Amino acid sequence: MIMGQSRSYNGGDANFIIFSSQSINIINDKHDEFVAFSPHFTAETQAELKTLFETASNIPSDNTYIDIQAKATENVNKELAASGKFFQRCKFDIEMAFPNDKKIWNQFGFNDYDNARKSGKLMYLFLTDFDMIANKYKEALTTEGWTEETFSAILAHRDKLKGFMDEQSDCILKRNRATEERTIALNNLYEKLAIYFKAARIMYEDDEDLLKWFKFPAATPKATKEETEGPEENEAEE
Repeated sequence: MIMGQSRSYNGGDANFIIFSSQSINIINDKHDEFVAFSPHFTAETQAELKTLFETASNIPSDNTYIDIQAKATENVNKELAASGKFFQRCKFDIEMAFPNDKKIWNQFGFNDYDNARKSGKLMYLFLTDFDMIANKYKEALTTEGWTEETFSAILAHRDKLKGFMDEQSDCILKRNRATEERTIALNNLYEKLAIYFKAARIMYEDDEDLLKWFKFPAATPKATKEETEGPEENEAEE
């Protein structure tokens, strides 16, 4: 299932797009024969095939979004590491400002850091709290050499991290939406092609070489459950 949309066709999207392109080319070459066979076939139904095919073909592939998401994830991990390195440097000054005072150290998140460094979301919250506590003890930290740039760096790291996480989430959302839109478009294309294929099996029943272009790809043993899922008419039309 793809966000509520199952594929009516066998095989992956790319394979079905290539197959459809070849079949549509043959339909275009012989469209006058389809028009002569039945009034159902018109210039409008031919144009609809083209539109549905172009719509599906122009939606970026899942692989494109996977690559974008991978880069966004890499950026999140790099900034997570950078934020951790920044905090580790800050720890020295905090320990010097409040020697052996673990209760204050824990206010700065010493006891929460191990969990925060494992997650972008937790690090975001950690840095938000860290900023509040740092400003609470601003005078003591300034004595240890902190400048306004040091204080502002806390939220700078936090906001940079959030920006990368937003890119990551946005990519996942766009990928899911693109997959659904492509599946809908290809399902619609499948339905329109099925009518042409049904007519072709009558029109060209004695031409086996031509008929092979009017048979949908069969499910293969290697196909995933998601790829082979489809209406019962699929098998009948093959």
